[in-house]
Amino acid sequence: MKKWMAILLTVAMLLGMTSFAAAEVETIEVGYLLAMNAAEERDLVQQAINDLLDEKGMGFHVNLVCIDFASWGTQINLMLADGSIDLFNACFMSSVPVLADNGSIAPIGDLLNEYGKDILNILGDYIACATIGGEIYGTPKIDAYATTSLFFMDKKMADDAGVDPESITDLATLTEAFKKVKAVYPDLTMVANGNGGAWWTMSGVDVLGTEDPLGCLMLNESGDLKVVNYYESEEFKTLMEYGKLWNELGFFMKDPLNAQDGAFSYLSNGQAFGATGAYCSEAVGESVQEKGNGRDLYVAQISPDAWATTNLVTAMTWCVPALSDHKEAAVKFLNELYVNPELANLVCNGIEGKHYVVTEEGNIDFAEGLDAFTTGWPSGMGTFWPNITISRPWKPDAADSYDAWLAANETCKKSPALGFAFDAFNVSDEISACSSVVDQYVNALLLAQGDTEALYAEFLEALRDAGIDSIIEEKQAQLDAWAAI
Repeated sequence: MKKWMAILLTVAMLLGMTSFAAAEVETIEVGYLLAMNAAEERDLVQQAINDLLDEKGMGFHVNLVCIDFASWGTQINLMLADGSIDLFNACFMSSVPVLADNGSIAPIGDLLNEYGKDILNILGDYIACATIGGEIYGTPKIDAYATTSLFFMDKKMADDAGVDPESITDLATLTEAFKKVKAVYPDLTMVANGNGGAWWTMSGVDVLGTEDPLGCLMLNESGDLKVVNYYESEEFKTLMEYGKLWNELGFFMKDPLNAQDGAFSYLSNGQAFGATGAYCSEAVGESVQEKGNGRDLYVAQISPDAWATTNLVTAMTWCVPALSDHKEAAVKFLNELYVNPELANLVCNGIEGKHYVVTEEGNIDFAEGLDAFTTGWPSGMGTFWPNITISRPWKPDAADSYDAWLAANETCKKSPALGFAFDAFNVSDEISACSSVVDQYVNALLLAQGDTEALYAEFLEALRDAGIDSIIEEKQAQLDAWAAI
């Protein structure tokens, strides 16, 4: 038997067979979030990715580890613990500072300097947002980082009511528009809210590393670094006033606290005139939501400026696990994802001719007979990947539509705390307690459900009891220390 094995091995070497060598190709495990559909043709896309890597002589292959949305955070944490993943997007789970603090992810600054120089050039100063204690722990995906509050409205309904979207610039002018539309559509909800009651999209605030504004900066031209309680601010009180007025005028949906769908679902199915959202500009917001909702929309900006904050930049950051045995290859692949249009189109859009076709206008559309739910590769998940802006946009977006995203990153206003990473360890219990209080009270207050004056006083007291002052104090101390460097 040994003799025959030796003969077979010799023959394979002489004939240039690659089956033995193929087993030695380094493979990196890359997490992929499944949404919209099951990506039934993932193997075809993976093979196309690996063929492209072979053509470039990269020396490694990729295995796509597909995880459904509901299991994402849990599954990634398990894989971080056993070292079975090499590259992942830290979305919908613990923040990058938390992952760095608990040792789940590796510092990659040295690897980026050697294998990821393109990433550093593309991200520029924004790489500071993923820098903790002087070490780079991830690379934020390319996106339009800054946001401002927008109102999205059904175009036909607005036209029927004689509403000029350009006349809407704030909550006061939005209220007047609602009155006009309500006169024409008396039974219609004016502003939809999402699951649990949320109708407002916050902007002009830097939440400084927490999901809720539990100690934040109110962003303005002064560059003030004073951490305050947002829920005691004039901005929040103004929102409550409009919530009370809109409730009295019948602008909200019935039983809003028990809404089961996202706000845009009610806009999409014609049950509401509009919904609020946050994007860098009206044009970008319209492009994204019109495509996703299947309705012609108008968009109005209802807060003054678009601001970039660390939270917004790092919301979807790519990281290398501390236990990965393939860190070098992971960073090499990551660099390709940021700069290689052919690779970006594969991961963002699928295979040309099979999943999509290129139009005469230079954008892309589904291949014949396919749509967002039947295609074998989820086309709507392009923004999950590191750099959608070098891939082709989907119809009806123009071929150069991503240029507006990149331009917005250059021209937007930036928080004076951009790059500050909050370490929540010392006040983690207080943050958990305060977040529960916010969940209990805020939507009811903004929807004016019940005696809001008494409820507001109860809310502020509950926040103090839960430790919001300690959170503010801790954030201020860390921010001051960061600013002094």
